[in-house]
Amino acid sequence: MKIYQIHNKYKFFGGEDSVVDEEAKLLKLNNHEVIQLIRDNSKELFSLKDKFYALKNTSYSKDSIKILDTEILKNGVPDIVHVHNIFPLWSNSVFDFFYKKKIPIIMTLHNYRLIWEKLSLFDKDRDKYGYFKDSNIKSFIISKLINKRKDLLKTITKFITHTDFTKQVFSQGVIPKDKLVIKPNFLSSTENKIKSILKKKNAIFASRISREKGILTLIKAFNEIDIELDVLGDGPLLNKIKKDNINDNIKFHGSLSRDKVSKLINNSKFLIFPSEWYESFPMTILEAFREGTLILASNIGSIKSIIKDKHNGILFEHGNILDLVNKVKWILNNPKECDQISLNANNDFKSKYSSDVNYKQLINIYNEAISKTK
Repeated sequence: MKIYQIHNKYKFFGGEDSVVDEEAKLLKLNNHEVIQLIRDNSKELFSLKDKFYALKNTSYSKDSIKILDTEILKNGVPDIVHVHNIFPLWSNSVFDFFYKKKIPIIMTLHNYRLIWEKLSLFDKDRDKYGYFKDSNIKSFIISKLINKRKDLLKTITKFITHTDFTKQVFSQGVIPKDKLVIKPNFLSSTENKIKSILKKKNAIFASRISREKGILTLIKAFNEIDIELDVLGDGPLLNKIKKDNINDNIKFHGSLSRDKVSKLINNSKFLIFPSEWYESFPMTILEAFREGTLILASNIGSIKSIIKDKHNGILFEHGNILDLVNKVKWILNNPKECDQISLNANNDFKSKYSSDVNYKQLINIYNEAISKTK
C-alpha cells in the first residue's frame, strides 16, 4: 500500500510530530510505501510578510496545490492519504486536491482547532480547548479563517480520534459520529527493564514548557516537596521559569533525544503530567506506561479516559497545588501500591498501546476507507 502522510510541523517538536514519525516507521516496517509530505513553520515562516501570507491562505492555499501536483508527478498516486496537521501552511486545499482525484482521505484529530468556532469568546471552559499563541482573541480569528472552507471537511472519509472523551467532543455538531473512529496513539516497545520505585530517584516532567501544560502549578507545588524534579522539554515559558526559579531541587534539561527521555523516565520514581487543558492523547503518558514508571496526572479531559485512579496511575485535581502535593506524599509513602499500579499500566501498554496492536487498528481503518471509496 502506498500512503501519503501530510503534516505541518510547529516551531517546537511535540506529540503530533512524534505520532507522525512513529506511524511512518510502523508502516514501513510492515512493507508499506510511505511518502511524507511535511511542511515546517521554522523553514517557511521567517518574516512578518511570510506569516501574513500564510494567514491569508489559511483556508485555501494554491501553493499547497502546486506542491501536491509536483509530488504526484514524482511519486505517483497513493492508495490513501493520511492527514495529520494542515495549519497554517497546507490548509483545507489538501482535502480538495485528493478528493478530486478520488483518493480516500484519513485525518487524525490531534487538537481541538476544528471546534474553536463553536465556542463563545466568553465560554468559561474556552481555554481547555487550547489557544493559538496563548490568546483567546487570536484563536477566535484563526478559527474563522480555518472554517471559511469547512465544507471541504465533507470530503474526508474517516476521522481518527483518540478517546471516548474526544469522540464525544467532536461529534457534538462538528463531525458526523459515523465518520469518527477511536484509535489511540502508540509507541514501539523497548528493552528497558522495569524497576521498583524504591530503586529509582527523582520525579520527572517531560512536556512542552507552556502554561496549559501545568508547568506553573508544578513549580509552585515542588516548593513544598523535598524531592528533586527533572524538567525536560522546551517551550515559550522555559527561559522565564529558569530565570525565576530559586529551588535547587528543580533541574532544567531542555530538549533531549527520544532515547535519553525514555531512559530518564525509566529511572524516575514517577512522572508528573499536570496538564490544565483537555489534551488529546499525550505521548508522555504512553512513555511512562511503557517504561513501567508511575504516572501522576491531572484529572482532565482525555486523561480521565486513559488513566483510572490508583489502577494504572494516580490522578489529582488539575490546577490544585495542595492536591498535587498530597498525592506526591502518598506516592512516596506507598511504594508497594505504586509498583502494582505501574505494573498495571505496563500491562495496559502491551494490550492496548503497543505497535502490533496499533498496526492492526490503523490498517483496518485504511482498508475500510479504500473499500468505501471504490
